[in-house]
Amino acid sequence: MAKNCSILIRTLLVFSAVALAEDYPVGDKPFRRYVVEGRDGQHITFYLSTQQAASPPVPLIVWIQGTGCSSQFVSVGGRMSRGLQGVLYSVARGRARILAVEKPGVQYLDDPPDDGDARNCRPEFRTEFTLDRWAATIADAIQAAEKLPGVTRSKTLVIGISEGGIVAMRVSNVSPAVTHAASLSGGGPVYLFNLAEYMRNKGLDAEKEVYACWNDILKDPESDSKFCWGQTYRQWSGFMKTSVIAEALKSHALLYFAHGTADTQQTIAGFDVLRAELAAKQRGAVIERIEGADHALDLPNQKVPEGLEAVFGRVVDWFLGNSTK
Repeated sequence: MAKNCSILIRTLLVFSAVALAEDYPVGDKPFRRYVVEGRDGQHITFYLSTQQAASPPVPLIVWIQGTGCSSQFVSVGGRMSRGLQGVLYSVARGRARILAVEKPGVQYLDDPPDDGDARNCRPEFRTEFTLDRWAATIADAIQAAEKLPGVTRSKTLVIGISEGGIVAMRVSNVSPAVTHAASLSGGGPVYLFNLAEYMRNKGLDAEKEVYACWNDILKDPESDSKFCWGQTYRQWSGFMKTSVIAEALKSHALLYFAHGTADTQQTIAGFDVLRAELAAKQRGAVIERIEGADHALDLPNQKVPEGLEAVFGRVVDWFLGNSTK
């Protein structure tokens, strides 16, 4: 049944129509903003790095951010931040086009005071943001970007950090274009495991702090006005249906995983479970267990985003075939 559903999803993606709309410059950044229509008629905003006119077509690298409802581009001190897609752009050095997509319900330059708490997000985000909708949005953006000049369809990488890790794995299962997928600091088992580990490490009662709240979510899984751990019941009920492990085992893409042993948000225990499950199922993947690195993949002597930039470099080289891994 699961295999047949996967085939159906891929077939729908191939035949879904995504109409390109007008594009816009993004300040002084090497990205242009596109607004397209997805398969459900909703507008999707994405950003694609620019390219020299005479350059040959290159593949796509799709950046997927972590938790929150901030725009991919925000204003910091009166200047527009380049975002982590900008770091990835610098690492790629013109060898790939970088694609970054706005989450459903997020608008260009949105920057709430604490986007880790969905109460500060737009009502549209709280209603629309689910794992299924987010993965489909990215898949539609990939399909639209592939039609633009300077993009080759030979291969495509999706790379996500933290929450973006599970999303990257899911996108690899719903977009036929994806050939490579990377999860950075994304954990492994279902989120309930990660939340329970986090609470225990804080000296809290996981039964009270995690499983009691989960039982409440199950009573009203579609609610976009009730919250646990900063996010809506609707979001959690969707994300809890699967895991990085489950999506990785279904994926036909080449896989890359990186995680720091000093990560306090997604503990290394979950990553070790991921590695063991993949090994037991004989599922090949590049595994980076980075001693001393935190959730941002920085080592103690590094400043943000030095550690992540180094990992980006290794992932991009792996994707482009310039790595010994």
